[in-house]
Amino acid sequence: MNDKQRSYDNADAWRAAAMKRVSDISVAELRQRKKIADAHNLKEGINDADTLADQEIYIQGKMSLEEYQSYLLFKHSNA
Repeated sequence: MNDKQRSYDNADAWRAAAMKRVSDISVAELRQRKKIADAHNLKEGINDADTLADQEIYIQGKMSLEEYQSYLLFKHSNA
């Protein structure tokens, strides 16, 4: 368990805290991430609200890819 995981009681609290952060990615990067995610979701038939909300954490630059992966592992290992 890393320091971020110890900071939150559950994945919902982690996601909520992350979404309050200021993003440091450019608008161009955000658009590129969104475009890639939308294409992936269309191809894979992903449309559930929880998964899409999780994706927004990374798309909007609220977590680094490394933290996002840790978040997903934490969320799904505690489900």
